[in-house]
Amino acid sequence: MPTYCIVTLGCKLNQADSIALGARLRLMGFERARGHGDGRPERGADVVIINTCTVTANADREARQIARRLRGANPNALVIATGCYAERDPAGLSAVPGVDHVVPLAKQLERVPVLAAEAFGLDPHAPAPGLGRFGATEGCDPDLGPGDRTRALLKVQDGCNLRCSYCVIPSVRGDSRSVPPETVLTRIGLLIEAGFREIVFTGVNTGDYGRDLDPPMRLHQLLRRAIEVEGLGRLRLNSLEPKTVTTELIELLAGCGGRVAPHLQIPLQSGCDAVLARMRRPYRTADYARLVETLRRDVPGIALGADVIVGFPGETDEEFEATRRFIESSPLNYLHVFSYSPRPGTAAASLPGHVPAAVVKWRSARLRRIGEELSLRFRRAFVGQVRTALALREIRPDGRLRVLTDNFIDLGCDLEGRDSAPLMNRLLEVRIREATERVTLGTLAGTA
Repeated sequence: MPTYCIVTLGCKLNQADSIALGARLRLMGFERARGHGDGRPERGADVVIINTCTVTANADREARQIARRLRGANPNALVIATGCYAERDPAGLSAVPGVDHVVPLAKQLERVPVLAAEAFGLDPHAPAPGLGRFGATEGCDPDLGPGDRTRALLKVQDGCNLRCSYCVIPSVRGDSRSVPPETVLTRIGLLIEAGFREIVFTGVNTGDYGRDLDPPMRLHQLLRRAIEVEGLGRLRLNSLEPKTVTTELIELLAGCGGRVAPHLQIPLQSGCDAVLARMRRPYRTADYARLVETLRRDVPGIALGADVIVGFPGETDEEFEATRRFIESSPLNYLHVFSYSPRPGTAAASLPGHVPAAVVKWRSARLRRIGEELSLRFRRAFVGQVRTALALREIRPDGRLRVLTDNFIDLGCDLEGRDSAPLMNRLLEVRIREATERVTLGTLAGTA
């Protein structure tokens, strides 16, 4: 059977799209390349697919570099580039030496499998026997062995109706579109049956879920139905825009008994109102502060993260300092810090006031250090406490079992002489006993 490899760049939504692509390929008779024991399965693959990101210029550059590297490692393979970069600039990606086909994002699931099947004489419409009904389920990877299934990504929404001045993604992925609730619930059931203990809802603007449906619904309504699916371990939400974190959603997080993990990533982008206005963000710092303070008060133990863009056009020293002060005084627990990157066709690309690269680098390092301090403070607050944690299929280099708590603390759990295999892919009660800058450690307190 011919083999394939998918290299995914960018966000969790791209990861979910790649999972769906892999399922389609296996239904047609392809096998996933296993590599040669060096951790690089793309070596020796017959079909190499690069699912690209275009959120920054660095993402574009990385896609081109990877395409050239993969061609060198697979001189006889069929190399297909798809994803957001392929949607935004197909001509530019086609010019990369070694790329055989460029498939825009909008035609990804339709065109990529057909190109692969035609290259190897397979029927793109004839499912291979033995894969069962999980093969075509987005967010479920039937080619993983039972021991690998712990967390699944499930796309519930795509596209975005916001028009932030710096962001190219709405022009690439289009307007907000929601997966019908019955489809979401069916897929949750299939993922549970496949062995996944945690399901992560993902989308471009996940909190906008349901506004386009007939009749309309909201994310909290979908979640109320989802947490009742039999056999569910827990759900986790991906990034939510501030205006989509409603009172009803907060009440659900506070009262669902952990069925939806107490963890939200809420993009801030800047802690300065003047910069937020230039970014065309639909809130101001006072709105954001009220939201995260309410979440901290009403949802016990919740982890709160934020995305921050450094070096937006015209960002002065005073505006950066306003962001720094806002973050330091906030109840946030971790940061994802990004350097501003002008994107073709966006309003911000033509703004004056370019911030020198050295200044952006210094400011980014400053915020990342603050993020590390916020993380350490958050993790230390739970020393001595017991949290529910999912045991991943991974033993860390120090011999400890890797687990992820409900509130997104990644820690090493002492096995205390116990066999790790029966514990993996279980929801455990873990007592956090130590938190340092480099590591968080815990001990088993029970299983669920």
